[in-house]
Amino acid sequence: MNLTVLNFEITENVAVIKMNNPPVNALTPTFLEEFRHAIEKIRNSEKARAAVLASECPGFFSAGDDINKLKAIDEELIALLPEVHSVLNAFEALPIPTVAAINGHALGGGLELALTCDFRFMGKDSGRIGLPEVRLGMIPAFGGTQRLPILVGKSKAIEMMYKGLQITPEEAKQIDLINNIFSGEELYEKSFDYARRLARQATGAIARIKKCVHTGISEGFEKGLSMERESFRENIVTPDAAEGIDAFLSGRKPEFKGNPKI
Repeated sequence: MNLTVLNFEITENVAVIKMNNPPVNALTPTFLEEFRHAIEKIRNSEKARAAVLASECPGFFSAGDDINKLKAIDEELIALLPEVHSVLNAFEALPIPTVAAINGHALGGGLELALTCDFRFMGKDSGRIGLPEVRLGMIPAFGGTQRLPILVGKSKAIEMMYKGLQITPEEAKQIDLINNIFSGEELYEKSFDYARRLARQATGAIARIKKCVHTGISEGFEKGLSMERESFRENIVTPDAAEGIDAFLSGRKPEFKGNPKI
């Protein structure tokens, strides 16, 4: 596929997706099609062991949609929601660590996209982050009503959505909405380095941890425990588990091969 609103590459075992859909990286049908293509490339790659999601649009990570286009809300736009949910769910379910490098405003669907990542880093003074849809008389519809409470708790999530709050990086870090703040100049480098270091870990084990966590959240505690037992049984016989144990007993650094294809 000839990508027009995304740039995609795999370097040092890290899949890098850079959004380039000016002016606000709107989650248009073209964007969703290309994003799904990038997800499939990651799934089919033997090299991709972590991923970074970033923006090449000055001032914006993503604002989700162009407000001017919302003047003509019709059944076609409403019918797009299942596809948005499907694509974002697919990215969230990738069996590798994912990092969002938020170098501009992440509002509405832009924050909802960032919420699908395992880690969120933000640039200092890079912009605001929030779900302000209620200010337009609307509601978040790209998964924000479900994912935000998991991260920041029900009370804070409801406050943010009821008031349409757009908060600073410092405020976002205080409520664990983002993991860390870096200077704008350092943000991408720090985010990529974080992903690269995770890519060197036992990524098969990481994939199973991720699956267990998501199962428990979506299906409940007992289902999560069941998945944990099954995943432990599968993982304990992998080459990386043998390498990790042997390295520990030998007092050396493990050299994991990684196998996120579970």
